[in-house]
Amino acid sequence: MQIGQDRSGFYSYTPLENAFGCEMPKVEELKSEWRTRTKGETVWFCAPRRFKGQGFMVAAVVDPGKAFVMVSGPDWTTLQNGNRAAGGSWGFILEPVDANHTRLIARLRGGTPPSVAGRVIGAAFWDPAHFVMERKMLTTIKRLAETTS
Repeated sequence: MQIGQDRSGFYSYTPLENAFGCEMPKVEELKSEWRTRTKGETVWFCAPRRFKGQGFMVAAVVDPGKAFVMVSGPDWTTLQNGNRAAGGSWGFILEPVDANHTRLIARLRGGTPPSVAGRVIGAAFWDPAHFVMERKMLTTIKRLAETTS
């Protein structure tokens, strides 16, 4: 619930994100003053003034302690109109393992790029870059969860 440019960043390689102009903070603690995100809320992936204001997703599923799923802006509108989303989503699910352990599952789904060049760039650059960044995010979240009482 704390991820996003307007909160804690993405618990990843903050200097690398900021090299691309994302203006990410680096907060590695729980902030009680940050309320739970709400369904329909914008989650910024960079400062809103950057990238023509397109660097965001929208909270589509908010179930504190269980699930948080974001969808692309156009998909949010599509879902609100009762149609099926075709673009991207990024979800985080907490699955209890036993009384003392929980598994965090992260899933990213992207829409199919409209061109062959877009698919090649995605496979060659974006997919590996996201893997590296998300892996760092998940290991940081794991470390924080295991050291927070």
